[in-house]
Amino acid sequence: MKKKILVLGAGQGGMVAAIKLAEAGYDVTVLEAAKEAEAGYPWYDDIRHDIFDLVDIPEPPREDYTQKSKWIFWSPDNQSNLIVPPLPPMEEISVSRRGLSKHLIRLAREAGAEVKCGVKVKELIVKKNQVVGAKTSKGKKYEADLVIDASGLRSPFRAQVPKKFHIEAGPKDSEVLAVYRGFFERVPGSPTPDPESVLTLFHMDRCGISWCNLNDRDEVDVLIGTFGGQTKAQQKEALADLRERNAVLSDKEIVDRWVELGVRCTLSVMVADGYAAVGNSAYMTMPFLGSGIEAAMKAGNMLAKAVLDAGDAKGVLKAKDLWPYQVAYYKELGNIYYAIDLAKRWVLTQTPETVNYLLGCGAVTNEDMKLLSTDSSGESQNYKITPADIVRRIKLITAVDGLIPGLFGAVGTAGHGLLIALRMPKKYNARKVRRWQKKYDGMLK
Repeated sequence: MKKKILVLGAGQGGMVAAIKLAEAGYDVTVLEAAKEAEAGYPWYDDIRHDIFDLVDIPEPPREDYTQKSKWIFWSPDNQSNLIVPPLPPMEEISVSRRGLSKHLIRLAREAGAEVKCGVKVKELIVKKNQVVGAKTSKGKKYEADLVIDASGLRSPFRAQVPKKFHIEAGPKDSEVLAVYRGFFERVPGSPTPDPESVLTLFHMDRCGISWCNLNDRDEVDVLIGTFGGQTKAQQKEALADLRERNAVLSDKEIVDRWVELGVRCTLSVMVADGYAAVGNSAYMTMPFLGSGIEAAMKAGNMLAKAVLDAGDAKGVLKAKDLWPYQVAYYKELGNIYYAIDLAKRWVLTQTPETVNYLLGCGAVTNEDMKLLSTDSSGESQNYKITPADIVRRIKLITAVDGLIPGLFGAVGTAGHGLLIALRMPKKYNARKVRRWQKKYDGMLK
């Protein structure tokens, strides 16, 4: 008899795992707290188009995604900028979050999974230090051989996993970006900006980012994000400043929402007997920007493979059965995200004045940003940085007192962290995992 899989939340990682396991004949149930029409954020986010090929599921309907725009990054004082060109047509896309959720739910049902929306799960069911199911707010119990936690950044279920597995309960405030995101009507007759997507670093001299983008539906997409919290007064002040800087931004709001985005590396341990975290529940986001759709979908695919590889062993899937999922994820993404997070913590100690200088002094140029592009013109392939240019850039950076030692220190910390991440035990042994986890988590304090 195939195992029972219970997925808590319709996050992208959990849904990919649900699709794969249902296709393989497993008894899969998904419980999503939101109503079906409201599953997923009401906006678009950028991802690579080939993620659907990588996890081997059909892409969403064409009306649910558009070509990703090119971006311009402005300094805090609005005096300097860098332009990031777009990748080739449809190599990177902006996808509707609700459209993607609807698509994944439909695929899961077609594969044989039962997806129930509007169902709030209250708590895990734990017996003999094993997660064996979950109970809803109305008291209904669902038994399972594996509970997949795809409920998001503030998952209440991590803290309910037996303490012996040492799964972190939640992120620190400094590891969360407090975000206001709103959509506004365009000012009638306003000129179309070029590029359409504008991002300001350390906007209002606060530790965070803001953007103001004109999308292909002629709506103005505004994001104001601050590390460690944000008041409504700060949001209004930042919004007023964006309105002054961007002629397209009106005061006629269409929809808005306050959310929290995880901007830290992945959990050091994300599996236990009968439990696995995936997506935002496991902090699978880029430590700078909070984007995690691709990472979650890849992880969901890896988790499904680990479950399938475990076979039909009797009873609850153990941590040792699920550990290959964590090893696979870290090998592809988790290791580098950890190093980036350690470097990010130094970046966030820098002042707006330093950022103003670095963007305006020529240490980084628009030509450098072409290296992020794989356009067919071949410009990125032909662009070279000479030794003399490297020396020139180092001299520019040394003009800021203490920046070079701090930068080298950050690089060294990130490198040391990467070595720690790479030493993750390849096979599950509770004592060895705990010893490694202490080193991993210790670097984040």
